[in-house]
Amino acid sequence: MKQQQGLSLIELMVAILISSILMLGVLQLFSNTTATDKTNTALARIQESGRVALEVIAADARRAGYQGCSSAANPLTIGNLTFPAAALGTTSKSVTFRYATTTDTGTTFSGNKTCNGTTLYLTSVTYSTCTSNGVSRLCKAQNGGNASPILSNAGITSVQFGVPDAGLVSWIDSASITQAQLDLAQAVRVTLGITDARNEISRSFTGTFELRNRL
Repeated sequence: MKQQQGLSLIELMVAILISSILMLGVLQLFSNTTATDKTNTALARIQESGRVALEVIAADARRAGYQGCSSAANPLTIGNLTFPAAALGTTSKSVTFRYATTTDTGTTFSGNKTCNGTTLYLTSVTYSTCTSNGVSRLCKAQNGGNASPILSNAGITSVQFGVPDAGLVSWIDSASITQAQLDLAQAVRVTLGITDARNEISRSFTGTFELRNRL
């Protein structure tokens, strides 16, 4: 009986086929792992961006209506603005916060000062959605200046105001709220829509902020 030396052609082909199947499995596993890693990384970035963006808006929302060492309920006129009503402003899907600050903006806060005698100035901050080259961005404008982007692939999807109503709170959208209702608002709710750079993942983030100077 003749002893076989090496592999036959059929055995070699079977071995190549099995190796190819194994290699395809490994490549598929690697591809899936890479895609999952990219998705998780993008999601983490979106979540962090949403958290930071809401914190930035919250900082201004909580200062809205501040008038220094004076009750925020006291009527005060600065130019064509009358506080406390002027503490808030809005258009559809945008919100403006106005308050006194020690930073010199060029407009004094009608002589109001801090409790230790520091001069106060009027500050106005508006958050809105602006678009450049087809990319939606969350933008911030200060004291009548141009809107500057603070977050790309993001925008305000809704702004609502919490208005007292028979002991409860009614949430009214910025597009339909009246000035009388805005004057009574005690909270603001902002919803942001944020996507990743590849436009494959989208998440909504909502922040509700009490207007401390109206409570």
